[in-house]
Amino acid sequence: EADDRADADAHHALARAAAAECVVLLKNDDAVLPLSPDLKHLAVIGEFARTPRFQGAGSSKVNPTRVDDALAALRAGVGDDVTVDFAPGFGVDDPTADDAALLEEAVAKAGFAHVTVLFLGLPPSYESEGYDRTHIDLPANQLAVLDAVAAVANRLVVVLANGSVVAVDDWQDAAHAVVEGWLGGQAGGGAIADVLLGEVNPSGRLAETIPVRLQDTASYGNFPGEEGHVRYGEGLFIGYRHHDAIDGPVSYPFGHGLSYTAFGYSDLVVTAVDDPLADAGWRGAPRLQVTATVTNTGAVAGKEVVQLYVGAPTGTLVHPVRELKAFAKVSLEPGESTEVAFVLHERDLSSWSTRTGGWVLEPGTFEVAVGASSRDLRLVASAAVDGPPVTYPLDRSSTLAEWLEHPIGHEVLIDALRHSRAGDLSGLAEDPEQVRMLGSFPLTRLRTLFGGAMDDEAVDTLLARLGDT
Repeated sequence: EADDRADADAHHALARAAAAECVVLLKNDDAVLPLSPDLKHLAVIGEFARTPRFQGAGSSKVNPTRVDDALAALRAGVGDDVTVDFAPGFGVDDPTADDAALLEEAVAKAGFAHVTVLFLGLPPSYESEGYDRTHIDLPANQLAVLDAVAAVANRLVVVLANGSVVAVDDWQDAAHAVVEGWLGGQAGGGAIADVLLGEVNPSGRLAETIPVRLQDTASYGNFPGEEGHVRYGEGLFIGYRHHDAIDGPVSYPFGHGLSYTAFGYSDLVVTAVDDPLADAGWRGAPRLQVTATVTNTGAVAGKEVVQLYVGAPTGTLVHPVRELKAFAKVSLEPGESTEVAFVLHERDLSSWSTRTGGWVLEPGTFEVAVGASSRDLRLVASAAVDGPPVTYPLDRSSTLAEWLEHPIGHEVLIDALRHSRAGDLSGLAEDPEQVRMLGSFPLTRLRTLFGGAMDDEAVDTLLARLGDT
Protein backbone atom coordinates (compact mmCIF):
# COMPACT_ATOMS: atom_id res chain seq x y z
CA GLU A 1 0.00 0.00 0.00
CA ALA A 2 1.37 3.41 -0.95
CA ASP A 3 2.50 5.74 1.81
CA ASP A 4 0.41 8.91 1.52
CA ARG A 5 3.16 10.86 3.25
CA ALA A 6 5.57 10.35 0.33
CA ASP A 7 5.53 13.13 -2.24
CA ALA A 8 6.82 11.44 -5.40
CA ASP A 9 6.92 14.69 -7.37
CA ALA A 10 8.94 16.51 -4.73
CA HIS A 11 11.31 13.56 -4.35
CA HIS A 12 11.81 13.39 -8.12
CA ALA A 13 12.56 17.12 -8.24
CA LEU A 14 15.13 16.63 -5.47
CA ALA A 15 16.69 13.73 -7.39
CA ARG A 16 16.95 15.95 -10.49
CA ALA A 17 18.62 18.75 -8.54
CA ALA A 18 21.04 16.33 -6.86
CA ALA A 19 21.97 14.69 -10.16
CA ALA A 20 22.63 18.07 -11.77
CA GLU A 21 24.98 18.98 -8.91
CA CYS A 22 27.00 15.84 -9.68
CA VAL A 23 27.42 16.37 -13.43
CA VAL A 24 31.06 17.11 -14.28
CA LEU A 25 31.90 19.34 -17.24
CA LEU A 26 35.25 17.93 -18.35
CA LYS A 27 35.82 20.07 -21.43
CA ASN A 28 34.11 23.04 -23.07
CA ASP A 29 36.06 24.43 -26.02
CA ASP A 30 34.76 27.62 -27.62
CA ALA A 31 32.06 27.79 -24.94
CA VAL A 32 29.85 25.44 -26.97
CA LEU A 33 27.90 24.84 -23.75
CA PRO A 34 25.43 25.87 -22.62
CA LEU A 35 23.52 25.43 -25.84
CA SER A 36 22.69 28.77 -27.41
CA PRO A 37 19.09 30.00 -27.10
CA ASP A 38 19.37 30.85 -30.81
CA LEU A 39 19.93 27.20 -31.70
CA LYS A 40 17.64 26.06 -34.55
CA HIS A 41 18.65 22.48 -35.30
CA LEU A 42 19.86 19.94 -32.72
CA ALA A 43 20.85 16.34 -33.39
CA VAL A 44 20.68 13.92 -30.47
CA ILE A 45 22.56 10.70 -31.14
CA GLY A 46 22.93 7.60 -28.98
CA GLU A 47 20.54 5.05 -27.50
CA PHE A 48 21.41 6.24 -23.99
CA ALA A 49 19.58 9.51 -24.73
CA ARG A 50 16.36 7.56 -25.19
CA THR A 51 17.03 4.59 -22.93
CA PRO A 52 19.08 6.01 -20.05
CA ARG A 53 21.63 4.02 -18.10
CA PHE A 54 20.78 5.50 -14.73
CA GLN A 55 21.77 2.87 -12.16
CA GLY A 56 24.11 -0.03 -11.56
CA ALA A 57 23.54 -3.69 -12.34
CA GLY A 58 23.08 -6.57 -9.93
CA SER A 59 21.78 -6.02 -6.41
CA SER A 60 22.31 -2.25 -6.66
CA LYS A 61 19.15 -2.00 -8.76
CA VAL A 62 16.23 -0.12 -7.28
CA ASN A 63 12.65 0.39 -8.42
CA PRO A 64 12.27 4.02 -9.55
CA THR A 65 9.01 5.92 -9.28
CA ARG A 66 9.70 7.23 -12.80
CA VAL A 67 12.65 7.63 -15.14
CA ASP A 68 13.59 10.75 -17.10
CA ASP A 69 15.30 10.45 -20.45
CA ALA A 70 17.51 13.21 -21.80
CA LEU A 71 15.94 13.18 -25.27
CA ALA A 72 12.47 14.05 -23.98
CA ALA A 73 13.89 16.57 -21.54
CA LEU A 74 15.88 18.32 -24.28
CA ARG A 75 12.89 18.47 -26.58
CA ALA A 76 10.83 20.01 -23.82
CA GLY A 77 13.63 22.41 -22.88
CA VAL A 78 14.40 23.83 -26.32
CA GLY A 79 10.76 24.33 -27.27
CA ASP A 80 8.87 23.93 -30.52
CA ASP A 81 11.03 26.40 -32.48
CA VAL A 82 14.03 24.06 -32.46
CA THR A 83 14.20 20.98 -34.66
CA VAL A 84 15.46 18.00 -32.67
CA ASP A 85 16.46 14.94 -34.71
CA PHE A 86 17.25 11.66 -32.98
CA ALA A 87 19.15 8.57 -34.06
CA PRO A 88 20.02 5.66 -31.71
CA GLY A 89 23.40 5.22 -33.37
CA PHE A 90 24.23 1.85 -31.80
CA GLY A 91 22.71 -1.04 -29.93
CA VAL A 92 23.18 -1.50 -26.19
CA ASP A 93 23.77 -5.13 -25.18
CA ASP A 94 21.72 -6.07 -28.26
CA PRO A 95 23.33 -8.73 -30.48
CA THR A 96 20.59 -8.29 -33.07
CA ALA A 97 21.24 -4.56 -33.62
CA ASP A 98 22.32 -3.57 -37.14
CA ASP A 99 25.18 -1.28 -36.07
CA ALA A 100 26.13 -0.40 -39.65
CA ALA A 101 22.64 0.87 -40.48
CA LEU A 102 22.37 2.69 -37.15
CA LEU A 103 25.70 4.41 -37.78
CA GLU A 104 24.64 5.52 -41.25
CA GLU A 105 21.45 7.06 -39.87
CA ALA A 106 23.39 8.86 -37.13
CA VAL A 107 25.80 10.41 -39.63
CA ALA A 108 22.93 11.63 -41.77
CA LYS A 109 21.21 13.31 -38.81
CA ALA A 110 24.41 14.87 -37.46
CA GLY A 111 25.43 16.28 -40.84
CA PHE A 112 22.50 18.73 -40.96
CA ALA A 113 22.46 19.91 -37.34
CA HIS A 114 24.01 23.05 -35.89
CA VAL A 115 24.99 21.10 -32.75
CA THR A 116 25.16 17.35 -32.18
CA VAL A 117 24.90 15.86 -28.71
CA LEU A 118 26.22 12.30 -28.66
CA PHE A 119 25.30 10.10 -25.70
CA LEU A 120 27.85 7.36 -25.01
CA GLY A 121 28.55 5.10 -22.07
CA LEU A 122 29.01 1.65 -20.64
CA PRO A 123 26.31 -0.99 -21.17
CA PRO A 124 25.12 -2.86 -18.07
CA SER A 125 27.14 -5.91 -19.20
CA TYR A 126 30.37 -3.91 -18.84
CA GLU A 127 30.13 -3.17 -15.12
CA SER A 128 28.31 -5.02 -12.39
CA GLU A 129 28.95 -6.71 -9.08
CA GLY A 130 30.57 -10.14 -9.23
CA TYR A 131 33.17 -9.37 -11.90
CA ASP A 132 35.72 -6.72 -12.77
CA ARG A 133 36.31 -4.68 -15.90
CA THR A 134 39.36 -5.72 -17.89
CA HIS A 135 39.73 -2.39 -19.71
CA ILE A 136 38.44 1.19 -19.50
CA ASP A 137 37.48 1.71 -23.14
CA LEU A 138 34.04 2.51 -24.52
CA PRO A 139 32.46 -0.24 -26.66
CA ALA A 140 33.83 -0.46 -30.20
CA ASN A 141 30.45 0.18 -31.85
CA GLN A 142 30.10 3.44 -29.92
CA LEU A 143 33.62 4.58 -30.80
CA ALA A 144 32.85 3.90 -34.46
CA VAL A 145 29.79 6.16 -34.24
CA LEU A 146 31.84 8.84 -32.51
CA ASP A 147 34.48 8.82 -35.27
CA ALA A 148 31.89 8.96 -38.05
CA VAL A 149 29.74 11.65 -36.42
CA ALA A 150 32.75 13.79 -35.52
CA ALA A 151 33.74 13.86 -39.19
CA VAL A 152 30.47 15.57 -40.22
CA ALA A 153 29.25 17.39 -37.08
CA ASN A 154 29.41 21.16 -36.97
CA ARG A 155 29.79 21.18 -33.20
CA LEU A 156 29.96 18.00 -31.14
CA VAL A 157 29.11 17.49 -27.48
CA VAL A 158 29.70 14.07 -25.89
CA VAL A 159 27.73 13.04 -22.80
CA LEU A 160 28.92 10.00 -20.85
CA ALA A 161 26.93 7.54 -18.72
CA ASN A 162 29.12 5.21 -16.68
CA GLY A 163 29.62 4.02 -13.13
CA SER A 164 33.40 4.37 -13.20
CA VAL A 165 35.89 6.10 -15.46
CA VAL A 166 36.34 5.46 -19.16
CA ALA A 167 39.34 6.38 -21.28
CA VAL A 168 38.81 9.63 -23.18
CA ASP A 169 42.28 10.54 -24.42
CA ASP A 170 42.04 8.82 -27.81
CA TRP A 171 38.85 10.59 -28.88
CA GLN A 172 38.16 13.73 -26.83
CA ASP A 173 39.96 16.02 -29.30
CA ALA A 174 37.15 15.27 -31.76
CA ALA A 175 34.58 16.80 -29.39
CA HIS A 176 34.08 20.45 -28.51
CA ALA A 177 32.68 19.52 -25.10
CA VAL A 178 32.67 16.42 -22.89
CA VAL A 179 30.15 16.00 -20.08
CA GLU A 180 30.50 13.25 -17.47
CA GLY A 181 26.99 12.39 -16.32
CA TRP A 182 27.80 9.20 -14.39
CA LEU A 183 24.79 7.06 -13.41
CA GLY A 184 22.50 9.91 -12.49
CA GLY A 185 19.54 8.10 -10.99
CA GLN A 186 15.92 8.24 -12.08
CA ALA A 187 16.03 11.99 -12.81
CA GLY A 188 19.48 11.96 -14.41
CA GLY A 189 18.16 12.53 -17.92
CA GLY A 190 16.44 15.73 -16.88
CA ALA A 191 19.54 16.81 -14.97
CA ILE A 192 21.71 16.41 -18.07
CA ALA A 193 19.27 18.53 -20.08
CA ASP A 194 19.34 21.20 -17.35
CA VAL A 195 23.13 21.41 -17.60
CA LEU A 196 23.27 21.36 -21.40
CA LEU A 197 20.69 24.12 -21.65
CA GLY A 198 22.26 26.25 -18.94
CA GLU A 199 19.37 25.97 -16.50
CA VAL A 200 22.01 24.61 -14.09
CA ASN A 201 25.62 25.75 -14.07
CA PRO A 202 27.67 22.55 -13.65
CA SER A 203 29.56 22.26 -10.36
CA GLY A 204 30.37 18.55 -10.06
CA ARG A 205 34.01 17.57 -9.52
CA LEU A 206 35.84 14.33 -10.28
CA ALA A 207 36.07 11.98 -7.31
CA GLU A 208 38.66 9.92 -9.18
CA THR A 209 41.44 10.61 -11.64
CA ILE A 210 40.73 9.83 -15.29
CA PRO A 211 43.95 8.12 -16.41
CA VAL A 212 45.27 8.17 -19.93
CA ARG A 213 45.54 4.37 -19.89
CA LEU A 214 44.59 1.56 -17.54
CA GLN A 215 48.30 0.73 -17.40
CA ASP A 216 48.92 4.07 -15.67
CA THR A 217 46.96 3.12 -12.55
CA ALA A 218 48.73 2.15 -9.34
CA SER A 219 47.32 -1.37 -9.06
CA TYR A 220 47.88 -2.39 -12.68
CA GLY A 221 50.87 -4.63 -11.97
CA ASN A 222 49.27 -6.29 -8.94
CA PHE A 223 45.61 -6.79 -9.85
CA PRO A 224 43.93 -9.27 -10.23
CA GLY A 225 46.86 -11.28 -8.85
CA GLU A 226 47.33 -15.00 -9.21
CA GLU A 227 46.31 -18.24 -7.53
CA GLY A 228 43.72 -16.51 -5.39
CA HIS A 229 46.08 -13.88 -3.98
CA VAL A 230 46.25 -10.14 -4.64
CA ARG A 231 49.21 -8.06 -3.43
CA TYR A 232 48.13 -4.57 -2.45
CA GLY A 233 51.52 -3.18 -3.36
CA GLU A 234 50.36 0.40 -3.91
CA GLY A 235 49.99 1.08 -0.18
CA LEU A 236 48.87 4.67 0.37
CA PHE A 237 49.47 5.51 -3.28
CA ILE A 238 46.04 4.82 -4.68
CA GLY A 239 44.11 7.02 -7.05
CA TYR A 240 45.33 10.60 -7.29
CA ARG A 241 47.99 9.97 -4.63
CA HIS A 242 49.73 7.67 -7.11
CA HIS A 243 49.30 9.91 -10.15
CA ASP A 244 50.49 13.02 -8.31
CA ALA A 245 53.45 11.18 -6.74
CA ILE A 246 54.85 10.13 -10.12
CA ASP A 247 53.71 13.40 -11.73
CA GLY A 248 52.57 11.38 -14.73
CA PRO A 249 50.17 12.60 -17.42
CA VAL A 250 46.44 12.13 -16.80
CA SER A 251 43.42 12.94 -18.91
CA TYR A 252 41.76 14.80 -16.03
CA PRO A 253 42.99 15.09 -12.44
CA PHE A 254 41.16 14.34 -9.23
CA GLY A 255 38.88 17.24 -8.30
CA HIS A 256 38.61 18.61 -11.86
CA GLY A 257 35.41 20.14 -13.13
CA LEU A 258 34.59 23.18 -15.25
CA SER A 259 31.87 25.80 -14.92
CA TYR A 260 30.09 28.24 -17.21
CA THR A 261 31.78 30.98 -15.18
CA ALA A 262 35.28 31.44 -13.74
CA PHE A 263 36.66 31.81 -10.22
CA GLY A 264 39.64 33.64 -8.78
CA TYR A 265 41.48 32.76 -5.56
CA SER A 266 43.34 35.15 -3.26
CA ASP A 267 44.43 35.95 0.30
CA LEU A 268 45.47 32.55 1.62
CA VAL A 269 46.17 32.73 5.35
CA VAL A 270 47.30 29.78 7.49
CA THR A 271 47.32 30.37 11.25
CA ALA A 272 48.37 27.99 14.04
CA VAL A 273 46.15 28.21 17.12
CA ASP A 274 45.74 26.19 20.31
CA ASP A 275 43.84 22.96 19.74
CA PRO A 276 40.87 22.34 22.06
CA LEU A 277 40.98 18.68 21.03
CA ALA A 278 44.05 18.29 23.25
CA ASP A 279 41.71 17.70 26.18
CA ALA A 280 40.09 14.85 24.25
CA GLY A 281 43.26 12.77 24.24
CA TRP A 282 45.32 14.29 21.45
CA ARG A 283 48.94 15.32 21.98
CA GLY A 284 48.00 18.95 21.94
CA ALA A 285 49.75 20.02 18.74
CA PRO A 286 48.44 23.23 17.18
CA ARG A 287 45.49 23.17 14.87
CA LEU A 288 45.75 25.08 11.63
CA GLN A 289 43.10 27.57 10.58
CA VAL A 290 43.06 28.15 6.82
CA THR A 291 41.19 30.95 5.06
CA ALA A 292 41.08 32.05 1.44
CA THR A 293 38.95 34.37 -0.65
CA VAL A 294 37.13 33.08 -3.73
CA THR A 295 35.62 35.42 -6.33
CA ASN A 296 33.25 34.75 -9.23
CA THR A 297 35.10 36.55 -12.01
CA GLY A 298 32.67 35.51 -14.75
CA ALA A 299 29.37 36.78 -16.07
CA VAL A 300 26.92 34.24 -14.60
CA ALA A 301 26.18 32.82 -11.18
CA GLY A 302 27.92 29.57 -10.34
CA LYS A 303 29.27 27.26 -7.66
CA GLU A 304 32.92 26.55 -6.98
CA VAL A 305 34.26 23.56 -5.06
CA VAL A 306 37.19 24.91 -3.07
CA GLN A 307 39.62 22.10 -2.24
CA LEU A 308 42.21 22.03 0.54
CA TYR A 309 45.28 19.82 0.08
CA VAL A 310 48.07 19.18 2.57
CA GLY A 311 51.57 17.87 1.94
CA ALA A 312 53.35 16.42 4.97
CA PRO A 313 57.02 17.05 5.84
CA THR A 314 59.68 14.44 5.17
CA GLY A 315 59.87 12.02 8.07
CA THR A 316 60.19 8.38 8.99
CA LEU A 317 56.77 7.55 7.55
CA VAL A 318 55.87 7.51 3.87
CA HIS A 319 53.54 10.36 2.87
CA PRO A 320 51.70 11.17 -0.36
CA VAL A 321 52.77 14.33 -2.16
CA ARG A 322 49.45 15.89 -1.16
CA GLU A 323 46.14 14.74 0.27
CA LEU A 324 42.68 16.26 0.12
CA LYS A 325 41.79 17.22 3.68
CA ALA A 326 38.67 19.35 3.21
CA PHE A 327 36.48 21.00 0.59
CA ALA A 328 33.57 23.40 0.43
CA LYS A 329 31.08 24.28 -2.32
CA VAL A 330 30.24 27.96 -2.43
CA SER A 331 27.59 29.69 -4.56
CA LEU A 332 28.51 33.12 -5.93
CA GLU A 333 26.86 35.74 -8.10
CA PRO A 334 28.95 37.47 -10.79
CA GLY A 335 31.58 39.64 -9.10
CA GLU A 336 30.76 38.30 -5.64
CA SER A 337 33.50 37.20 -3.24
CA THR A 338 33.41 35.10 -0.10
CA GLU A 339 35.92 33.92 2.45
CA VAL A 340 36.17 30.15 2.79
CA ALA A 341 37.51 28.80 6.09
CA PHE A 342 38.83 25.37 7.06
CA VAL A 343 40.27 23.98 10.28
CA LEU A 344 42.88 21.22 10.32
CA HIS A 345 43.17 19.33 13.60
CA GLU A 346 45.98 17.07 14.75
CA ARG A 347 44.29 14.02 13.25
CA ASP A 348 44.22 15.74 9.84
CA LEU A 349 48.00 16.16 9.98
CA SER A 350 48.78 12.72 11.41
CA SER A 351 49.66 9.44 9.75
CA TRP A 352 48.96 5.89 10.84
CA SER A 353 51.93 3.96 12.14
CA THR A 354 51.64 0.18 12.15
CA ARG A 355 54.69 0.04 14.36
CA THR A 356 53.15 2.11 17.15
CA GLY A 357 49.61 0.96 16.42
CA GLY A 358 48.33 4.53 16.40
CA TRP A 359 48.27 7.94 14.75
CA VAL A 360 51.49 9.91 14.90
CA LEU A 361 52.19 13.52 14.05
CA GLU A 362 55.68 14.12 12.70
CA PRO A 363 56.74 17.72 13.32
CA GLY A 364 58.02 19.84 10.49
CA THR A 365 56.82 22.14 7.74
CA PHE A 366 53.52 21.24 6.09
CA GLU A 367 52.53 22.58 2.67
CA VAL A 368 48.95 23.85 2.61
CA ALA A 369 47.39 24.43 -0.80
CA VAL A 370 43.96 25.62 -1.94
CA GLY A 371 42.70 25.15 -5.47
CA ALA A 372 40.28 23.65 -7.98
CA SER A 373 41.83 20.17 -8.33
CA SER A 374 44.81 18.20 -7.10
CA ARG A 375 46.78 19.69 -10.00
CA ASP A 376 45.20 23.14 -10.11
CA LEU A 377 46.52 24.58 -6.86
CA ARG A 378 45.90 28.31 -6.91
CA LEU A 379 47.40 29.28 -3.53
CA VAL A 380 50.17 27.61 -1.51
CA ALA A 381 51.55 28.38 1.95
CA SER A 382 53.80 26.69 4.49
CA ALA A 383 52.96 25.98 8.11
CA ALA A 384 55.46 24.83 10.73
CA VAL A 385 54.19 22.39 13.34
CA ASP A 386 56.47 22.00 16.35
CA GLY A 387 56.74 19.08 18.70
CA PRO A 388 59.06 16.28 19.73
CA PRO A 389 60.08 13.77 17.06
CA VAL A 390 58.11 10.56 16.92
CA THR A 391 59.65 7.89 19.13
CA TYR A 392 59.24 4.30 18.01
CA PRO A 393 59.70 1.35 20.40
CA LEU A 394 63.00 -0.51 20.08
CA ASP A 395 63.35 -4.29 19.91
CA ARG A 396 65.88 -6.90 18.79
CA SER A 397 65.14 -6.17 15.14
CA SER A 398 65.62 -2.41 15.41
CA THR A 399 68.24 -0.97 13.09
CA LEU A 400 71.35 1.01 13.94
CA ALA A 401 69.68 4.18 12.63
CA GLU A 402 66.60 3.61 14.78
CA TRP A 403 68.75 3.20 17.90
CA LEU A 404 70.66 6.37 17.10
CA GLU A 405 67.45 8.34 16.44
CA HIS A 406 65.84 7.19 19.71
CA PRO A 407 66.19 9.90 22.41
CA ILE A 408 67.21 7.36 25.08
CA GLY A 409 68.38 4.44 22.95
CA HIS A 410 71.06 6.66 21.38
CA GLU A 411 72.78 7.28 24.71
CA VAL A 412 72.41 3.66 25.84
CA LEU A 413 73.99 2.35 22.64
CA ILE A 414 76.86 4.86 22.54
CA ASP A 415 77.68 4.17 26.19
CA ALA A 416 77.70 0.42 25.57
CA LEU A 417 79.96 0.79 22.55
CA ARG A 418 82.29 3.12 24.44
CA HIS A 419 82.78 0.48 27.13
CA SER A 420 82.65 -2.67 24.98
CA ARG A 421 85.06 -5.54 25.58
CA ALA A 422 86.67 -4.73 22.22
CA GLY A 423 87.46 -1.18 23.32
CA ASP A 424 85.83 2.15 22.48
CA LEU A 425 83.72 1.51 19.35
CA SER A 426 81.47 4.55 19.70
CA GLY A 427 83.23 6.29 16.83
CA LEU A 428 81.86 3.73 14.37
CA ALA A 429 78.28 4.64 15.32
CA GLU A 430 79.01 8.35 15.18
CA ASP A 431 80.62 8.34 11.74
CA PRO A 432 78.05 9.80 9.29
CA GLU A 433 79.34 7.77 6.35
CA GLN A 434 79.22 4.51 8.32
CA VAL A 435 75.70 5.27 9.53
CA ARG A 436 74.58 6.17 6.04
CA MET A 437 75.86 2.84 4.74
CA LEU A 438 74.91 0.59 7.66
CA GLY A 439 72.02 2.41 9.32
CA SER A 440 69.39 0.04 7.93
CA PHE A 441 71.02 -3.04 9.50
CA PRO A 442 69.80 -4.51 12.82
CA LEU A 443 72.50 -4.33 15.49
CA THR A 444 72.97 -8.11 15.58
CA ARG A 445 73.86 -8.07 11.88
CA LEU A 446 76.76 -5.73 12.69
CA ARG A 447 78.51 -7.93 15.23
CA THR A 448 81.59 -8.24 13.01
CA LEU A 449 81.84 -4.46 12.57
CA PHE A 450 81.59 -4.01 16.33
CA GLY A 451 84.20 -6.65 17.09
CA GLY A 452 81.59 -9.17 18.18
CA ALA A 453 80.27 -6.79 20.82
CA MET A 454 76.71 -6.70 19.45
CA ASP A 455 75.46 -10.28 19.65
CA ASP A 456 71.93 -11.26 20.71
CA GLU A 457 72.86 -11.22 24.39
CA ALA A 458 74.36 -7.75 24.14
CA VAL A 459 71.27 -6.37 22.40
CA ASP A 460 69.06 -7.93 25.08
CA THR A 461 71.18 -6.18 27.69
CA LEU A 462 70.71 -2.88 25.86
CA LEU A 463 66.96 -3.36 25.80
CA ALA A 464 66.95 -4.13 29.51
CA ARG A 465 68.92 -0.97 30.22
CA LEU A 466 66.52 0.95 28.05
CA GLY A 467 63.62 -0.29 30.14
CA ASP A 468 65.34 0.73 33.36
CA THR A 469 65.96 4.31 32.29
